Amino acid sequence: MSITLIAVRNPQWQTVKTERLDSDGNVVNDEDGNPIMDIVNDDDGNPMRLIQCEAQWSHLGDDTQEWLPFAATSWDVEQHGRDLYNAIVAGDHGAIAEE
Repeated sequence: MSITLIAVRNPQWQTVKTERLDSDGNVVNDEDGNPIMDIVNDDDGNPMRLIQCEAQWSHLGDDTQEWLPFAATSWDVEQHGRDLYNAIVAGDHGAIAEE
């Protein structure tokens, strides 16, 4: 199946976070009962970041489709996801908003 990007809008950086777990694998909550979220680091110790955006793709229908949320990452298992991430970072879809 061929997957072609039709359009993308609203790119914004987001730091990857995960719920903190105790030694038994249970979610650790703060004093208000909310899960404590920890930043996920890459192998070099740097925070992992992705780009949240809205996209339209050819394989989902015609060009009148709704905008769908998409998380573009450099580690996406699909080539079209990695290509979109690289294109956004290169500035092909405008400025990337900060978190």
